[in-house]
Amino acid sequence: MVNTTIHTPFQLLQEIERRAKLRAKGLPRQENVQEIWRGIAFRLGEALLVSPISEIREVILCPTVLAKVPGAKAWVKGLANVRGLLLPVIDLKACLDNRPLIIENRTRLVIISHAGIYAGLLVDEVMGIKHFPEHIRDMETPCKEAWIAPFAKGLFSYDSTTWTVFDMHALAENEIFLKAAI
Repeated sequence: MVNTTIHTPFQLLQEIERRAKLRAKGLPRQENVQEIWRGIAFRLGEALLVSPISEIREVILCPTVLAKVPGAKAWVKGLANVRGLLLPVIDLKACLDNRPLIIENRTRLVIISHAGIYAGLLVDEVMGIKHFPEHIRDMETPCKEAWIAPFAKGLFSYDSTTWTVFDMHALAENEIFLKAAI
């Protein structure tokens, strides 16, 4: 049935809108909105860690050519030129636990930038992006590994795996990390 009071294209559009609103179904109500925490998961030795995405600038393959840094501690592996930016390459495990990591095919360089400090951190493996419901974050349970504890900001236990939240900003401000000279 056509409405005979429609004389202009604008009136036709108004009539179509009216009919659409009569037949429209509402969107389903979303009762529980969950905050999702996103981070980059990586491994240092046996420790499974995750850092907020906002604290990691980039993840790249381990550079094969590094310029030596005279007078630096053994955990400073050298300098790498990453797209025109000279980055100190730090063996994170050796820096924090005095046990150097073994560079393998899975070894990655995690690039951080905080308060003018740029660095590339060698880690055993990067496992990609992990998503956790924010409400399952445990801020009470202490970190089991003493060498990670100063940088641990809670943990997520999910699918029978425990991920320690590693604070890259706390690392970049820590005296151990900042005093790289012998």
